[in-house]
Amino acid sequence: MNKLILSVLFLMSLVLGVSAQGKAPKWMDKSRKAVVKITTFDNDNRQLHSGTGFFVSENGEILASYSLLKGAAKAQAIDVDGKTYPIDRIWGADEMYDVIRMQATTSKKVAFLPLAKEPAVVGNPVYLMPFSTDKKIEFKEGQISEVSKLKDSYGYYKVSFPLTTQEVNSPVLLATGEVLGLAQEDASGKNEESYAVSAGYVQNLRVSSTDLLGSTYNKIAIKKAWPESVDQAVVALFLVRTMQTPQQYLETLNDFITFFPSSPDGYTNRASHYAANRKALAASQSEESIYLDKALEDINTAARYAEKPGEVHFNRAKLIFDIVAMDTTIAKPEWTMDAALQAVNEAIAQEDMTAYRQLQGDICFYQQKFGEAYDAYMKINESEMATAESYYMAAKAKENTTGFNIGDVIALLDKAIEKTGTPPGAAAATYLLERVEWKMQLMMYQEAIADYDLYYQAVGGRVEAPFYYYREQAKFRAGDLTGALADIQEAIRLQPSPDHLAEEASVYIRMEDYTKALESLEKALALAPDFGSCYRLKGICLVRQNKKNEACEVFNKAKELGDPLANRLIREHCK
Repeated sequence: MNKLILSVLFLMSLVLGVSAQGKAPKWMDKSRKAVVKITTFDNDNRQLHSGTGFFVSENGEILASYSLLKGAAKAQAIDVDGKTYPIDRIWGADEMYDVIRMQATTSKKVAFLPLAKEPAVVGNPVYLMPFSTDKKIEFKEGQISEVSKLKDSYGYYKVSFPLTTQEVNSPVLLATGEVLGLAQEDASGKNEESYAVSAGYVQNLRVSSTDLLGSTYNKIAIKKAWPESVDQAVVALFLVRTMQTPQQYLETLNDFITFFPSSPDGYTNRASHYAANRKALAASQSEESIYLDKALEDINTAARYAEKPGEVHFNRAKLIFDIVAMDTTIAKPEWTMDAALQAVNEAIAQEDMTAYRQLQGDICFYQQKFGEAYDAYMKINESEMATAESYYMAAKAKENTTGFNIGDVIALLDKAIEKTGTPPGAAAATYLLERVEWKMQLMMYQEAIADYDLYYQAVGGRVEAPFYYYREQAKFRAGDLTGALADIQEAIRLQPSPDHLAEEASVYIRMEDYTKALESLEKALALAPDFGSCYRLKGICLVRQNKKNEACEVFNKAKELGDPLANRLIREHCK
């Protein structure tokens, strides 16, 4: 019996040892200054949430609960001495584990909690240190009762003390004074134990380029950190562009340049933004010119960091070309097509690159210097860097030169189509239709039909009535009346227009089926009573049926409605 009593007393002492507050470790008085109160506000400066966080670096990094920052437009941290630190940036967040890493603005070094090495083990003593302005140190002590793997070497820890609402997200520390995790409540609601999510895991959270499009970060209006890699940051810069107003995006660009002052991408992107959005950024019309000047200043700044000298001239040329092509009213000598051409020629003098030649060709094409444009595109086509677009643009330039040969244009289109793959893919669609037009002009009807069929395959059969209408005309001219009739009837099924019905009548006339031709014409005239060509075709049907009197009546009606061929038919059949 005495042994039983001793055992009970021993177990009770263990329980009391876990829950009762003993003497605070020596390091706790200093460490408590690292614990802060986080307060968040909405766009109207109304308070949203308040809770605990703590510094984990001397320069002001704070770990806290993600839910505190959700919906916030502004946040601040207050230390135990009452000093306020604005939160100016989010470094990383994990909504599932309800944790966030953020940056406070500090004028000098702050007290912080060093991170514990992980993983800790079951039985390790731990301390909870909530935010408190009382001189008496408030804390709880207990031990780790269970360890789960969170990620890599980071753990998720069950600890032996319960939490009050005010203690949630307080730091959980080891006996060495190093912070192990952020305290979280027991989701079961029993409130007998609590949990700690690894502080090391939270401190390692980073924003990636694609994260900025996700809801986790979009739910917080506070500025986000840039990815550590400048290449990833450039991707992020591109992704957020469509999500912000011109003024907001300018602030984003300025922030990028602050973080990556040696990256030319920041300056070239800001230059484009200044120029393209000058109307939105300027307070008045007269001020728009200032943003054009700012744009060229940024291009010059980017030159200091560009790896290749030619890039500077190319960026200037591209910027000028893009802006002047959209706005021909700019009256500044630095903003003309001639200035753009001079800049790209200087880029080519530094290094003859495909992108530079493409831009040279585009500028010359815009200036209607088609021979020079053709030469520029052909420089690309003579190299291993030839593309479908470079062949296509060479074809367009060639067709605008004096005395061009249609065969040369078709040959260039052949190359453009070939570059899209075998069989041609969707990218070849435009090139195929261009080639069809030239083949129709050369009366290469069978070849034109073959191109229409390739087009149909290239777009996966996703065609509308006009496709069948135009292919029908090629088949009609090639003498494939059965194929022509099938195509025009499909066009009518998709769009029963007067033009399509009149074309169906033309096919029937060539097939000498005048009864059906007249039926088609009556349907067309029901839709368009003043369609003069339909009366002419109707008259031809009646002539072929030896109904000359009736034919002459409708020929005169066609003439009355302005049909240009009616007079000839009247002279021929109505003497």
